[in-house]
Amino acid sequence: MKGFFLGFLLLISGYCYSINLTIGTAPQNPPFGDLADNQNNFFGFDIDIMMEICKRINAQCAFKPIVFNQLFPDVQDGSIDLAIGAITITPDRSENFLFSLPYMESNARFLTLATSTINLPDDIKGKIVGVRKGTPFKTLALSIYPGVTIKEYDMVSDVLEALKSKAVDVVILNDASAKYWAANNSDVYKIVGSSLPVGDGYAIMANKRQVELISQINTSILEMEADGTYLSIYSRYFGN
Repeated sequence: MKGFFLGFLLLISGYCYSINLTIGTAPQNPPFGDLADNQNNFFGFDIDIMMEICKRINAQCAFKPIVFNQLFPDVQDGSIDLAIGAITITPDRSENFLFSLPYMESNARFLTLATSTINLPDDIKGKIVGVRKGTPFKTLALSIYPGVTIKEYDMVSDVLEALKSKAVDVVILNDASAKYWAANNSDVYKIVGSSLPVGDGYAIMANKRQVELISQINTSILEMEADGTYLSIYSRYFGN
């Protein structure tokens, strides 16, 4: 009888969390994700989306802070199982990685200092533009303004610091990030121009071997959209 109960407990524990997943995400990128403490506890829109998915696929998920540009080799070699954090689906990336269904439109926006003389998109011509390494924003900036100089940085915080120190004149961030910084620091930053579409949406990224896992994630995303969970999480960060 004692053996029966032990076996039952093992079965229950296995059912509660059928898989353990390590999920890479870049810190200092609100409202998508940021570190809450020094114990690798994160908060943000993407984190809440991922945690809900983890619950639905019975996965024990642990987040690992990784510089954005390093997410790609780490997913590729299996150092992490998944990556999330405003990762844009692009044709080039789709050749090397699997992506979930997009959970949000992917757009970019220019941001500059509140005191800058850059007020209109045309003012960006010939300027120095800061971008985060690994994003499609370098290509985007050069497609719009072929003559600009691009400087690349590891973290969003580095991009913003370069702007504040005037090492760059203007930066490109994810649209929601740019609006976040302009809204919460209106005395420091201002938006330039309108939202710019880039790629095919933000998605969860895996290597090509994770076909079944991405299928489960896609099912969860569709369920979250159907039962209102996605809208509830979205509204928490971006309103209605």
